[in-house]
Amino acid sequence: MNTVNSKKSILLWTFCCLLTLGFLCLSPLSASASDYRFPLDDDGKLIIVLDPGHGGENLGADHNGFLEKEMTMVVANAMYEELSKYEGITVYMTHTEDVDMSLQERADFAASVHADFLFCLHFNMSPSNKLFGSEVWISAFGDENREGYRFGSVQMNTMKEMGLFLRGVKTRFNSRSTDYYGILRGCTEYGIPSALIEHCHVDNVADIGFCDSEDDLLAFGKADATSVAKYFGLSSRTLGISYADYEDIPKVEAGKVYMQADATPPDICYLYQEDCDYKTGEVKLTITAEDYDTPMLFYSYSIDNGVSWTEFYPWPDSDILSGYSPDTFSFIVQIPTDTKPTIVVRAYNQYDLYAESNSLAEYQLFDYGTEGLSGTEVATLPETDGLQSDIASPAGADDIIAIPQSDKNTENEQKEISFLSFLKLCLVCVTLLFIILLITKGINAGRKRKSRQDKRR
Repeated sequence: MNTVNSKKSILLWTFCCLLTLGFLCLSPLSASASDYRFPLDDDGKLIIVLDPGHGGENLGADHNGFLEKEMTMVVANAMYEELSKYEGITVYMTHTEDVDMSLQERADFAASVHADFLFCLHFNMSPSNKLFGSEVWISAFGDENREGYRFGSVQMNTMKEMGLFLRGVKTRFNSRSTDYYGILRGCTEYGIPSALIEHCHVDNVADIGFCDSEDDLLAFGKADATSVAKYFGLSSRTLGISYADYEDIPKVEAGKVYMQADATPPDICYLYQEDCDYKTGEVKLTITAEDYDTPMLFYSYSIDNGVSWTEFYPWPDSDILSGYSPDTFSFIVQIPTDTKPTIVVRAYNQYDLYAESNSLAEYQLFDYGTEGLSGTEVATLPETDGLQSDIASPAGADDIIAIPQSDKNTENEQKEISFLSFLKLCLVCVTLLFIILLITKGINAGRKRKSRQDKRR
């Protein structure tokens, strides 16, 4: 009887330990990392609000036949139609007519329908008509920051697939150290995550091809809807698509702020010469520049000591999604004949803030005539997927206030095992050891009983 009870006891303890081990293994190893999905409302639906930017007397960008308030309405309607094909979602629009509507009224509407997320749709234009690319602005505070960052990363991947140059997911502050953009500020006050999508620039040749027809605008609407479907893990029987298992979304940590605004120029910018050929006018230069807060995105140069500057060129091999940009690369400048140059370079970070290099002035007069030209009268540039544009000096830099940064490289940061994770790992090890001891004890007890039985015989 004692032998039977002993066996039952061992089996019971083993079962309990295995059950505990299974629970620990199924639990996430990092309590600080989140794979957050918004909870469904009582009716089983997510509530999304689309906000077509501008309207009424507020025209938005108005350039060369492009009118932003009309463009955003086309995109919003297409996005609404596409999202309505997915199950488990209710979609609203802040307005469907060409009317004036304040930013606060738009946020109030989102709160009135208990929105889970608001997406504000825009097109861009710079004061000097020289910026280009796609970007997403998010709140800098709380869960709204973290969820905005997660969606923004999905949206950037979508824009990359469309062929757009990426300027990244960003935050910006006003003089009161709150969110610069009123729609983000209003939604955050209600605890509603939001994202302001700047699809592309209507005033730059690098972007115009993406937005100069109704088909282009409809494509943006469908692409935006796809980003939302991926972010929420939606499925559509109509489209035959399911993003329930979509995992290409960055994880976030509670209490951490992502994509903090950078109000300082690059920390390093140095230029030096690799080679100079007075017979052809070609000068090979190497630039070393780095920003400790954000990746490098563009560069330009001057051959007249800063009197005039070239257009801006994308920083070669810069990856805004990972936050990486190489600190050094080389390029060739074609110096016009009958020119005695003084060469200077500007390196721009993600927020269009620049650092200016040292000048290279120890040149003789380049006098080779047209027959000496091996190329053209412009720089021979690195591969940049054909995306080249003029970039103005940083716009709105005075409005940006830096917030102390607890982690300057959040996108590349490796996940660290938390203290809770360490405890769980310790429990797993202890449980395994305990199971081994129980099994060993059971085996030894069996051997002893068998030995006693053999002696009695």
